[in-house]
Amino acid sequence: MIEERRRRDRFLDLHNDDVLWANMIRSHQDLLMLDRNVVNDEVLFDLLKMGILDWESPNERLNQTTQAMRHATAINMRMLAKHLSLEAKVCPVLLCN
Repeated sequence: MIEERRRRDRFLDLHNDDVLWANMIRSHQDLLMLDRNVVNDEVLFDLLKMGILDWESPNERLNQTTQAMRHATAINMRMLAKHLSLEAKVCPVLLCN
């Protein structure tokens, strides 16, 4: 019940920047809970992590693109969850890979 409410929260009381931050916090929690074996794509996993977490030296030079990256990552985390859910319904375990 709480998880479903968390998934549907649109943060309507926040400004866009704050909505993006709230979604990144949610996405980070979701990423930590993801089984890398289920995602089965290390590059995708690393790219999602790159879009969620703050960059550290020497890679922090793209500060002006942070919002666009986080927006795209938030969208992709939602799409990944839907994809994995549908894949689990359609594919018998171990036969889809």
